[in-house]
Amino acid sequence: MLTKLANLSEKMTVSHPMIDQWLASRRQLLVAYYQLIGLIPQKNDSQRCDEVALDAFCQRLVDYLSSGHFKRYQQIEMLLASQAQQNLLSALYPQLEDNTHTLLALYDTYLEPAISNGEIPKLRNVISEVGMQLDALFDLEDQMLLSTELVGSRDASPQLAAKQLAIDAAKPSASLSSGMLDS
Repeated sequence: MLTKLANLSEKMTVSHPMIDQWLASRRQLLVAYYQLIGLIPQKNDSQRCDEVALDAFCQRLVDYLSSGHFKRYQQIEMLLASQAQQNLLSALYPQLEDNTHTLLALYDTYLEPAISNGEIPKLRNVISEVGMQLDALFDLEDQMLLSTELVGSRDASPQLAAKQLAIDAAKPSASLSSGMLDS
């Protein structure tokens, strides 16, 4: 997944501070994931998991999923240049929503309790499933990012800067992402 992230960064023709931050957040999540999976296979069934590594990964996971829902998907939606791009986001959004719900259900059902009770056999399977779901989520996000022609660069124009200020000031609204994590 880190290789895919590096490939995505190379394919991005437009740089935008929000996207750069998003991809850095993804990298941090992946590093925490790889640290966690590197520790779990070394444990036998009677040993407790590394709660610090698990907690760090879980925090990054929840932060990443929340920021996608409450911030980044809305920002992407506002930066789209054409109706065709907005239609693409509309088509991808239900898949992003389903994947996020699956990841949150895995977190609620298995990961959060594992911090307390350290059930290694269950945790191995769940961490593997989380990895597959993250890979699917990243593929959808990559498709969204690569299929849109975002306007902007590190040297943003005054119009883009004003648009970014409006995005940052906007509260969650009746956009595509409203209600995604409400369940």
